[in-house]
Amino acid sequence: MKKNIIFTIFRVFISIFFIYLIARKLNYKEIFEIIRNSNLLILTFAFILLFLINFLLALRFKYILEIYFKKRLSLYFVWKITMIGLFFNNFLPTSAGGDIVKIFYVVKEQKQKFLSGISILLDRYIGSLTVMTMGAISISFYQGEKGKIYHLIFILFFLLIFVFYFFSKRKVAVFFYSPIKKFIPSFLNEKLLNLYNSINFYFIENTKKLYFSILISFFLQFLSILSQYLISFSITGKTLSILPFFIFIPLVWVSTLIPSLGGLGIREFSYIFLFSDFLGKNNAYALSLLCLLSVILNSIIGGFIFLSFRNKNVKEFKVE
Repeated sequence: MKKNIIFTIFRVFISIFFIYLIARKLNYKEIFEIIRNSNLLILTFAFILLFLINFLLALRFKYILEIYFKKRLSLYFVWKITMIGLFFNNFLPTSAGGDIVKIFYVVKEQKQKFLSGISILLDRYIGSLTVMTMGAISISFYQGEKGKIYHLIFILFFLLIFVFYFFSKRKVAVFFYSPIKKFIPSFLNEKLLNLYNSINFYFIENTKKLYFSILISFFLQFLSILSQYLISFSITGKTLSILPFFIFIPLVWVSTLIPSLGGLGIREFSYIFLFSDFLGKNNAYALSLLCLLSVILNSIIGGFIFLSFRNKNVKEFKVE
C-alpha cells in the first residue's frame, strides 16, 4: 500500500514538473486566441475521425481476442471494454494504464488467465509496431533535419521487428536464447518458456486474424495521424507537409509510456519539443491542448460506459 502511494505521488510529480516546464515559457493569451480562431468545420471533422478511430481500436482488439477465444465476439462489447480502458488511462500509470483494466475484464472468467491476458499486451505491441513502421518509412523520405530522432525511430523500429520474428519463429528464439540459457536458473527458464509459449500462441494459432489486426492497426494509425494533421491545418490555416506528423507523433506516443497521470504534461511537452520548429511554439501547444481535449472527451464517454457496465456482460468472454 505504501509503495502504491509513493508511486502515485511520483506520477503526480512527473506530470506537474512537465506542466511547469511548459507553463513558464508560453503565451496563453495567444494560444487560446489561436484555438478560438481555428477552422471549426475542419476541427469538427478531425474530432469525428478521432472518435471513429476507437471502433477501429476495438476491431483490432477483437481480432486478437478471437485468436484466444476461437469464436466471434461482439464488436460493440469489445468497444465498451476499449472505452473503459481509455477512461482509466487517466488514473493509472502511463497512457497504457487502462490496459490493466482491460486485462481484468478479459481474464476474469478464464482458467488460463495468463494466456488470455497476453492478448492485451499483443494489442499494444501491434499498435507500437505499426506506428513505428510508418514513422521509419516517413523519415526515410523526410528532407528536413533528422538528427537523433532518425536513430531513435530506427532503433525502436528494428527492435519491434526483432520481437516479431523472435516470438513468431521458434528457430530465431532458439538461436538467440540458447547461448544464455545455461546461465539462467532452471526455475526462471521454465517461467520464460511459459511466457514465450503464451506469446507464440497468438503468432501461430490463427495467422489470418493476426494479420487482419495488423492491417487494421495501420489504417487506424493513419487516420489518427491524419486527424492531428487536420487539427494543425485548422489552427494554422496553412497546407503543411504531412511527413513530420508521421515521424513525430510515434515519438509523442512513446513519451506517454513514462510514468505520469495518463501521460499528462509529458504528452504536451513532447508536442512542443517536437513540433515547435515546424508549427511554431504556440501552435504546437494549441495542437497538444486540442489533442488533450479529444482524450478527455473519450474518457468521459468511457466513464459513462463504465458506470452502466454490468459484470454479467463479461460472460461474453467465456470460452466455449
